[in-house]
Amino acid sequence: MRCKGFTLIEVIVVLLIISLSIALVTPSLSRFSSTVELKATTKKVSAILRYYRSEAINRGKVYHILFDSDLNEVRIQPVVLAEEQGEGEKKEEDIPPKTYAIPKGVHIKEVKVESTQYPSDFPTIEFYANGGSNGGAITLDSQDRQGYKIEVDFLTGVVAVQKI
Repeated sequence: MRCKGFTLIEVIVVLLIISLSIALVTPSLSRFSSTVELKATTKKVSAILRYYRSEAINRGKVYHILFDSDLNEVRIQPVVLAEEQGEGEKKEEDIPPKTYAIPKGVHIKEVKVESTQYPSDFPTIEFYANGGSNGGAITLDSQDRQGYKIEVDFLTGVVAVQKI
């Protein structure tokens, strides 16, 4: 009488098929994760731009959004004008900038901005109290992936994202 169960050869064949399947699927998953990371970073940067545009309108201030491609980060610094400063208020250089790191797999490929009203060491997009900005475009990409372009309209300050 034969026992019910699997032979050693059947188990080895099944394990071989499973390992081949995993070997074929793994590279596709890594490409998928880099695509998701690029898309999420693009959404995060565009959300930062939209948020600080609304903050500029609500608070009646000018905000600098600085793009440092060497450190791969985005910094936000409010501009404090001399006439706005009182004796008890902090000066512009005393207010620490907020920093948002961009993941290592995503790169700030290109930043095109128009001239700014306030001097800056980095490419900067300014948002003004009327909702406008100096305008510009930021291109984000990753290895082997098509990038995204984030455009800021100079007149309205509206942020738009498009796939390259």
